[in-house]
Amino acid sequence: MSCYISSGYTLDCRNASTGGVKTLWLLGDSGAALTGWTEDAQERVVSASGSGTFYKFELTKQGTSLTESIAVNATAQSVVFEPTLVVNLPKLDWELRKLFQELVAQNSVIGIILDNNGRYFTFAWKNGALATSGAIQTGLAYADLNGMSALTFVGGEPNASQEILISTTLGAVFSGISVQ
Repeated sequence: MSCYISSGYTLDCRNASTGGVKTLWLLGDSGAALTGWTEDAQERVVSASGSGTFYKFELTKQGTSLTESIAVNATAQSVVFEPTLVVNLPKLDWELRKLFQELVAQNSVIGIILDNNGRYFTFAWKNGALATSGAIQTGLAYADLNGMSALTFVGGEPNASQEILISTTLGAVFSGISVQ
């Protein structure tokens, strides 16, 4: 990558950017791994390979977010991109409690998000992410969340999250990995 600015930025219409995550897929199964991917000229992922299954998580509206910050060490001249995924899931029951425990136990979480603009992005594809905080709760008031609250995954990546270019279906991007 070059060390100079190669373009500017032009504002689009104000209605062209809606916040939030619509759907999440996390890579799972015994021996699951993302072994590689290819990119187009705009650094969008066009194909990927590995093993396992990307499991689909249907999300509530305005209940999940992806934020990507940077951590800088000026002395070492290093920059690390820190993707942070915060997930809330409603309706605490045995299945959600079990899922909470499984997600917290993972040594490495790799994901895909579909944002509310219809665009797919990678999440922690190089180094994976870890659950760093979260809770399961009953809530206090009648309208409070009863479920998994703010389960937070944080990663440390050499590059920012990439868009995934979908020509037909998300599953068609992958070789050796199935997508629910």
